[in-house]
Amino acid sequence: MPEAVRQRYEKIGRRRVLSLLGVGFGLLAIAIIAAIVTLGSISEDTDEVELVLERQAAIDSLATYNEQISAGRRGFLLQPDPAFARTVREASTDFETEQARLEDMLEMREQRERLDQIKTLNAQRTVLIDAMFSAPDEAFAEARNLDFNEDTGVLITQEIRQIAEEMSAFEAEELVRRNRAQLDSLKLFYVVGGIALLLLLGVLISAVLVVLRYNRELAAAQVGLRDANLGLEKAVQNRTAELMRANEEIQRFAYIVSHDLRSPLVNVLGFTAELDEARKIIREHLEELYEAHPKLRDEATWLAVDEDLPEALGFIRSSTEKMDRLINSILELSRQGRRKLQPETLDMEELVQAIADSIHQFAEDAGATVEVKSIPELESDRIAVEQILQNLIENAIKYSSPDRAGEIIVEGSKAVGTVRIDVIDNGRGIAPEDQERIFELFRRAGTQDREGEGLGLANVRALAYRLGGTIEVESELDRGSRFRLSLPANFVAQEALA
Repeated sequence: MPEAVRQRYEKIGRRRVLSLLGVGFGLLAIAIIAAIVTLGSISEDTDEVELVLERQAAIDSLATYNEQISAGRRGFLLQPDPAFARTVREASTDFETEQARLEDMLEMREQRERLDQIKTLNAQRTVLIDAMFSAPDEAFAEARNLDFNEDTGVLITQEIRQIAEEMSAFEAEELVRRNRAQLDSLKLFYVVGGIALLLLLGVLISAVLVVLRYNRELAAAQVGLRDANLGLEKAVQNRTAELMRANEEIQRFAYIVSHDLRSPLVNVLGFTAELDEARKIIREHLEELYEAHPKLRDEATWLAVDEDLPEALGFIRSSTEKMDRLINSILELSRQGRRKLQPETLDMEELVQAIADSIHQFAEDAGATVEVKSIPELESDRIAVEQILQNLIENAIKYSSPDRAGEIIVEGSKAVGTVRIDVIDNGRGIAPEDQERIFELFRRAGTQDREGEGLGLANVRALAYRLGGTIEVESELDRGSRFRLSLPANFVAQEALA
């Protein structure tokens, strides 16, 4: 073949390769644009699905608190126990909080109308509950002849339950629709990807047929690169799916911890009390039986009823009570973070003296005294300041040294724009390595011979921060501690600084 002809054919071959590559790049650009658009649609559908799931979770929570209010109210009417009153109040607070959160998430008019019905019914029930708490003896007397099937409070609960079920069914239908849209988007993505892949394969095959005449190795390298890219894409998809599943598991676990632990815990406490009563009845029966028939006495049985069962029930009760305190503390910590601060001018000497008077018996039982010295006035939120100082003073009493009488001094001073309040004690003291960790959640220092969940000082620091202040500690082991609360003389909430 003449050199000129060979060069002409090589030039034609290069043009064909370049043309095919140009077509391939064009198709690739179109496929990428289509994939981006489709992925955007998938992302939108995914966000909508997540929003529907959040609304469903909020509706489920609302239904749970509705049942807790009903159960607590019925229990209080049958037996005016403070535990039932606390359950009703806490569930009512949680119900209103979840109600407000759900209102912010609802978009459909039908769902908003249903939520308005629930709000109206809850307001009516709140009036009944307030009347019950204001006159518990009268409510208890009326409850003896009350038919709960016709009780207004029970009927309200049933109406709320029915509306919540309608809302949940509506969201379930919405979820099906969103899932279907997400599936359609995925199908479109795969169709577009498949067509683009087929076109690209056609272009690549044509290019390979041309390039094979010049360089077989180059064709093999292109095929290998394509396979590697396909494998990488699949690996990324698999990893993304795993991460999404893990995230869903974490969300479900958080939901269970936040909303579903309290009911079984109350049940465990109730059944433990019933088991203890049953044990007492069995013990009394055995006593009478052994007195009448001494030969029937079995020491193993008596030991189980008289010692083993009480010990086991005591362990169960103490563990569940500890878990209940922990859940209450976590919920309280969460509520405090959401409460709106209300600044006012505070007479700090009067405020601290009131705290000291309220825990006088606790201090006397521990053999400790609380002395309140001069403290400047300041402008801040009363409830938050009371909680901080009460926690610090109670801790000083709780962790007093067994070798000497406890002496707690509360005094204050004023710097430029700041009021400093010191709580000083002569108690056990805190090791240097623990002086920062005690402000962390669930962290406690020293010998663990006092009840506590490790949330008090974490709450103290969080409240001090919200008030625009700080909390610090200076301490020596077996010498005592000084906790210094520094707050702005004129209220400056941390939210205002953000």
